[in-house]
Amino acid sequence: MERTQTRHYSRQVYFDPDDREYVALCSEFPHLSAFGDTPEEALADLDVVLEGAIGVHRDEGWPIPEPAVPPPVEPLPSGRFLARVPKSLHARLTSEAKMEGVSLNTLVITLLAEGLVSRERVAASSVGEREKAVWR
Repeated sequence: MERTQTRHYSRQVYFDPDDREYVALCSEFPHLSAFGDTPEEALADLDVVLEGAIGVHRDEGWPIPEPAVPPPVEPLPSGRFLARVPKSLHARLTSEAKMEGVSLNTLVITLLAEGLVSRERVAASSVGEREKAVWR
């Protein structure tokens, strides 16, 4: 098998601090691993190991795993949305933005971010309270 064909398979490289070397793995062949002093060496060794494994699969008549298909890429939101608010709230927000010397957009983004952080803290503290209750 040409070495370029092994490049169609997934590959991950990790540094193993215990052995102080890089380990390359392939999801389609979970029983294989390759090693190297650098990520590039580990990947090159993985190509050799994959070639050998594919050869063994062929010789034994075992099915050769298909390369994994990458998951579809979800596009990021545009960052724009329209929110209809009561006129009185719009007026209050506009007034607050003028007092702060920022745009209405900047003020609303800041308030939304602060609100999300506040909700996360409340959620985290309620989880913490539940954990404390378990240990009481």
